[in-house]
Amino acid sequence: MSTVYHDIQIENAKVELDNVGVTYGSKTAVSGVSLRIPDRSVTAFIGPSGCGKSTVLRTINRMNDTIDIARVSGSVKIDGEEINSKSVDPVVLRAQVGMVFQKPNPFPMTIYENVAYGIRHHERLGKADMDARVEQALRQAALWEEVKDRLHTSA
Repeated sequence: MSTVYHDIQIENAKVELDNVGVTYGSKTAVSGVSLRIPDRSVTAFIGPSGCGKSTVLRTINRMNDTIDIARVSGSVKIDGEEINSKSVDPVVLRAQVGMVFQKPNPFPMTIYENVAYGIRHHERLGKADMDARVEQALRQAALWEEVKDRLHTSA
């Protein structure tokens, strides 16, 4: 299936993709994606399942870095800075570029570490305080009873 993305010219775009391609091993997920997203805007990616929407979004915050066989080509800039540069820390980038997916997309680590991940980037807590914060977050998400005995298993 081929997907057509339109190049929209916007001066001083917040996010810019130029000729972006993503492959997973020998499979091309998207190719030739160019778009501009203005600052302080709401942008929706709409299309059928499997057309590359999530792949493009994952490229904007370097989530594809977590997939060994993923390769990204082209240019992705935020505020004019190339995010795929070795000088850009993907953890810092992900703290600035958040996403909410339709289906859960945990990091390849334990349930506890997935919940603690965001907290650690904003606060320095001791183990007891972190444990309490993780429990509180899971209770607020109505997940505590379901996962409390599996916190240290893969998410």
